[in-house]
Amino acid sequence: MSNLAGKVALVTGGTSGIGAAVSAQLSAAGARVAVLSNAPREELDEAVASGCIAWGEQVDIADAEAVVQAVGRIEQELGAVRLLVNNAAIWASNPVPESPIALFDRHIDINLKGSFYVTQAVLPGLIGAGGGAIVFIGSVSGIAGRAGDSAYSASKAGVAMLARTLATELGPRGVRINCVCPGAVATPLTAGLRTPEGEQAIAALMDGHPSPRRAFFMEPEQIANLVCFLLDDRSSAVHGAVIPADEGLTATM
Repeated sequence: MSNLAGKVALVTGGTSGIGAAVSAQLSAAGARVAVLSNAPREELDEAVASGCIAWGEQVDIADAEAVVQAVGRIEQELGAVRLLVNNAAIWASNPVPESPIALFDRHIDINLKGSFYVTQAVLPGLIGAGGGAIVFIGSVSGIAGRAGDSAYSASKAGVAMLARTLATELGPRGVRINCVCPGAVATPLTAGLRTPEGEQAIAALMDGHPSPRRAFFMEPEQIANLVCFLLDDRSSAVHGAVIPADEGLTATM
């Protein structure tokens, strides 16, 4: 029996890709889902009107003060956040030495610092309400290096360690924390790889890929299944874990 029904869940980047799949599954399980996103206001309003989510806030999670204010409005409307999914992220290739410093900084500001800002903002209410669960979305790129992706990979490695560190600190206060590290997922973030040229390069990689489905790209719903399980009390023994969800890709690395 799921324990998600009736709880307030916050999903960052919850209107597309993995975030949208998580939002949909949480809503279907009876959670009251709020979203923080940089998506157009119209997109958030449509998601609320359709019943996909209960509340949508347009915010740049790299702005700590804006995050605090947005979380405050969510708490006023829906109540204390008990479930958090730190999913919002950016990705852009940044080969060195020509990579702009600003591009590296933006990855750290959104992917790593933004996840910290949102977590810090919800913790008083979450702990005060009796605890809850948090899932960070990392990446296999934060586990194994990938040429040209130093900004994204470093930020995602930081996300995984942030999750583990906070798990040691907050577990005794009733907060269960884990990190899911997806491989390649068919989302808007990876659209640039899903081109004829990209498919040719991926086909060459499949000889050494252990995927039981013989597929390189996963669907967002596959990652959402794991995320929602980790938010549910059925996974109560899982805490402080960094879990690859990559069709076995990191097993070969």
